Amino acid sequence: MMFGRSFSKREKALEMKQQELVWVRFPFSSFGESKIRPAVIVSNNDYNQGTKDVIACSVTSNLNIKTPSVVIDREDLESGTLPLKSRIRADKIMHLDKGLVIRPFGKIRASTFDALVKEIVKLLSRQNQSS
Repeated sequence: MMFGRSFSKREKALEMKQQELVWVRFPFSSFGESKIRPAVIVSNNDYNQGTKDVIACSVTSNLNIKTPSVVIDREDLESGTLPLKSRIRADKIMHLDKGLVIRPFGKIRASTFDALVKEIVKLLSRQNQSS
């Protein structure tokens, strides 16, 4: 399903897929500098093909964080490499322009992705609220 827009040569060359680990250039608020950080693409492939954006969760090597997340290491990858045991942050969901994505470096297993989706759903689920 295309959403009526044309894609740049870079966007066409970098076809992004759900479950991929990617390097992303995050600009600082001043837009003068940026940091390169890992993320995992969570948006589905139809969305990724039809828009100039992807939806992703950030990845951190800080294992001490106690937020909704999924711990991953090399065994959780279908392909690629992961230098350090890390956490995919279910609470750090980002809407990214594909132009910020540098390149993929791996793909997480379906079971790992399903665990991440469960964490996201728990985070968004309605809780019993007392009046």
